[in-house]
Amino acid sequence: MQALARWISALVIVAAAAPAVAGKVGFLDTQGAIRGVAEGRRQLAILDAWANQRSDEYEAVQKRVAELGRQLETQRPVASAETLARLERELVQAQRDLEDAGRNLRRDLEAKQRELLAEVATRVREIASEYAAANGFDAVFSIEAQPLVYIADSVVITNAVIRLYDERYPVE
Repeated sequence: MQALARWISALVIVAAAAPAVAGKVGFLDTQGAIRGVAEGRRQLAILDAWANQRSDEYEAVQKRVAELGRQLETQRPVASAETLARLERELVQAQRDLEDAGRNLRRDLEAKQRELLAEVATRVREIASEYAAANGFDAVFSIEAQPLVYIADSVVITNAVIRLYDERYPVE
């Protein structure tokens, strides 16, 4: 909340200091650009394949939890107290394993995504900066970071950045 207030204050100060000078402002959908460039699509396909393999491992743990739950319910009327206690312990442990696997999968997925897309993101920002300087923009903001209500299509530079990126870094 304080960061938003600082942004608004800074924008008000800048606007008040130079009312007669209107600068050219642009906006970049950084995530859209990363998904839109050929190299980004290739890296996302690699990430998707990796995630599918890892989600298979997670689903195996889910199946184990479900199977133990079914065993416990079918054994409840006929099994001894010791058997039921053992099954309940196994079920609790499997549920903990499932929670751990879910956390690990999310953490590993975020790390893998950063690893695969870091260079693409850096290049997108570099090209956006070059494009903005070459086309007289005074500032370019990332759409994701701004609480925006409306943006005119004419100030969104995402498609130009995607086109320039693919020209500069073609995927073989």
